[in-house]
Amino acid sequence: MASSDPIDAIVDQIDSLTVGASNAANPPPPTPSAASAPDAGEKNPTPATQTNGSGAAAQAGEAPKKKKKKRKGGKGKTLPSGFEENFVEAPLTIEEYNKDKELYNPQKTVAERIETAVQKYKAKRKLDPIRHQLLEAYFHLGGIKTGVKMFGGLDQKFIKENDTEEIARFKATDYVPESMRNIGVERVEELDDDYEEPKYTVDFDYVVRAFVTHKIPFDFGMKTPEQIEKAVNTIKNFLNYILYHDVCPEHKDNIKEAVKTCEKANEELPICAALSDKLPGDFNKACSTLFDGYWSYMTPREWERTDGEGDFKKPEPGLSKDRALEIYHALVEELPQIKSDLSTTPQETYREYASLEVISVWLPEPGSPLKLGKIVCKSWTPEETLPITSKWSEPNLLTLYCEKTVAQYAYPGMHFGCTLHELDHGLIYFDEISGVMCSNFLEIRDEKELEVDSDDFDFD
Repeated sequence: MASSDPIDAIVDQIDSLTVGASNAANPPPPTPSAASAPDAGEKNPTPATQTNGSGAAAQAGEAPKKKKKKRKGGKGKTLPSGFEENFVEAPLTIEEYNKDKELYNPQKTVAERIETAVQKYKAKRKLDPIRHQLLEAYFHLGGIKTGVKMFGGLDQKFIKENDTEEIARFKATDYVPESMRNIGVERVEELDDDYEEPKYTVDFDYVVRAFVTHKIPFDFGMKTPEQIEKAVNTIKNFLNYILYHDVCPEHKDNIKEAVKTCEKANEELPICAALSDKLPGDFNKACSTLFDGYWSYMTPREWERTDGEGDFKKPEPGLSKDRALEIYHALVEELPQIKSDLSTTPQETYREYASLEVISVWLPEPGSPLKLGKIVCKSWTPEETLPITSKWSEPNLLTLYCEKTVAQYAYPGMHFGCTLHELDHGLIYFDEISGVMCSNFLEIRDEKELEVDSDDFDFD
């Protein structure tokens, strides 16, 4: 009860202040509930009010320790290589657009613009060893050479004043040789005393055809769909780059045709590779084994076991005589026009190495007991080669037989090389496959390859 005396009230007030100060100096130990539940008014206590935080360190005269921030996302992100499936060129800024207009000014020669485009392209792409090798071979086939620059050093001033792309371009070693500097330049014979008929012309599709239809499957030996897709799309990626940057606007339609050639190669090359592994089929292998063809020299041999029954040898690719006879007699019955006499052995009457083009393919209906399909062909002369004379040149057509599981891979326009054998009872079989080529196949060789071929016939 409060005292009515003013003096007593003042004394009571002084006593209450003294007790409050004493309690603040010696606070009672916190209860478990109080320790676990902070005061509602202090939802975010400052470091000075934290018992074991940096406030205690500050009172002890120590500098507060800064916590290290954790990097989000782990290590740095990998930059795109430019060959990803969904990769799209970034839109050009106004500065980049104007720079392209300057670099690829139509007033400059095609050679100068292509040389610049190749250097910039390689600076913008991350090339693994396979893509690098493919591009080098493609550029070489198109006339772009690779060599060491005589004055290729970089000083610090140049490095500071240019970005990484310009530095990469300066260090690039791809160039158009002097003999091709005027390629694509229009000149009027009557007005130019020094006029010479150009040795080369600008044809992107021609070079791409030769590279994707011949170099990739035969020189690089790429057979699987994954290998073919990677190789062809590497060339297609470069073509799209020069289209996007408008490097050669006067040849845009030709470059678009080259892109279509790449797309066609992606469709046909895997089929050609699959058929190449299956030809000529067991029926033709059997005929070749029995009638003195290529496979007669590939019959499996019997090996003596030297270390008991545990001896193992990988099966050989040929057919035994018994197996060849079994296949031949089982399948030749499907050919009523062939008069097969079991008492006599057919004799070969004609042999020819042939380059063929598929005209049509016939397969038995699903569910049919027939096992042989038909491939109708004509003689074919590859582009850029001398004419080939054949017994089956047009209008004569040739019908070849093989298992339907093999013939199903053939399609009109496909080409293949083989040796043909005609027997006296009318059957024509084929063996010794030299290659299966897509419909737009083209083989061209550079000057060094031609020199090697000419040296092979130099007997002096």
